[in-house]
Amino acid sequence: MGIRVQLTLLVPGVVAIALTAVASLAVRASNRDALEEFKELNLTAIEALSVTVATSVAQNDMSALDTVVAHATERLEVHGLMELAVVDDDARVMAHSSPEKFNRVLADPFTQQAIASDGPVWVREGNVMRIATPAVSGIRWATVTARFSLAQMETAFWEVRKRWALGTIGLFFFIAGALFFGLNRVVIRPVAILQQSVRRMGEGHLSTRVPGLPGREMSELSDIVNRMATALQSERENLERTVADRTRELSDANSRLERLAVTDGLTGLFNHRRFQESLHSELLRCERHKRPLAVLMLDVDFFKRVNDSMGHPAGDELLRRLAEVLGRDLRATDLISRYGGEEFAVLLPETTKAEAMQVAERMREAVEQRINETNAWTQKITVSIGVATFPEDGKTAEVVLDAADQALYVAKRQGRNRVVGAKAA
Repeated sequence: MGIRVQLTLLVPGVVAIALTAVASLAVRASNRDALEEFKELNLTAIEALSVTVATSVAQNDMSALDTVVAHATERLEVHGLMELAVVDDDARVMAHSSPEKFNRVLADPFTQQAIASDGPVWVREGNVMRIATPAVSGIRWATVTARFSLAQMETAFWEVRKRWALGTIGLFFFIAGALFFGLNRVVIRPVAILQQSVRRMGEGHLSTRVPGLPGREMSELSDIVNRMATALQSERENLERTVADRTRELSDANSRLERLAVTDGLTGLFNHRRFQESLHSELLRCERHKRPLAVLMLDVDFFKRVNDSMGHPAGDELLRRLAEVLGRDLRATDLISRYGGEEFAVLLPETTKAEAMQVAERMREAVEQRINETNAWTQKITVSIGVATFPEDGKTAEVVLDAADQALYVAKRQGRNRVVGAKAA
């Protein structure tokens, strides 16, 4: 049997048995509802009025403001309006239903509360209801306050009470109890179960399912919600897999871009930018821990002759071969880069001047032996190397690099194919 049939049988049966018991509660509820309706009706009217008031004040049109207040007073008198005022932030009256009160200060607590509030406020004082709301147009320009008489409504309530008092008190209690227990079993409890399950789904627990509920409609609704949760769970899993795949692809792409940004395309070594970044960071570390750092500047001797005699492709191939030979015997912590053209730069952390000179000499010998063993070149390939260390030859990255570069020039002037250490600064 469906829920509508259950309610159709339950409510008339309860009403037939207990109507007289709930009459008193109905009167009270009617009283409260009427008072709430009275408040909401007049609050809506005051809020609508505040928009026009804000516009008039914003335009500094006091004549229009007086007209608005006068018309509103006439319109709201049928609702029991006793007083209508527009006040500024200092509680000074800008317009009033009684013009003689213009420019007076309303220092009562309710007006002060209304000025301090960001929204509408109301209070009941005996048979008077006071309502206030800010007049806002972009910013707050004023506050509209009103007093309404509840005397007419109270008189109507008293007449209703007298009509119902003799036979309705007991009836209202009975019907309230019967409806509470009946609706709780038929509607409230199933709805609460459904609400709790849906809330958990909304919090992300899509594995939650609504248990079987009584009544055909509730049962169908729970099935629909469960199917929807299953579909959402499947969709979320697919989305999570897609996001994970895209994130992984993006990460791989970013890694490739990062490598390309710091890698020389011809030799596969690090480029000038990466060498400069590593030099500065390593120097800071060595300075902090009081450790040495060596820099080698290496240049291919007479490289232009290779390009001129064999062409640029041969020169490119020579640079690639040099990159392989130079980096073969370096440590994992060392860094070699193509500094520019036929120049290479090597960073040797934790390395003294004497140790760096030995490394440079091994590199020079490796080039001389391995590059020339195939007789593929029209000239003997050699390199000149300048060596400088921190802190012996300089205290900053720029000074150490310049010292290594100057040592390289000295090696060139002394005949090339040799290693020269920088003179201590």
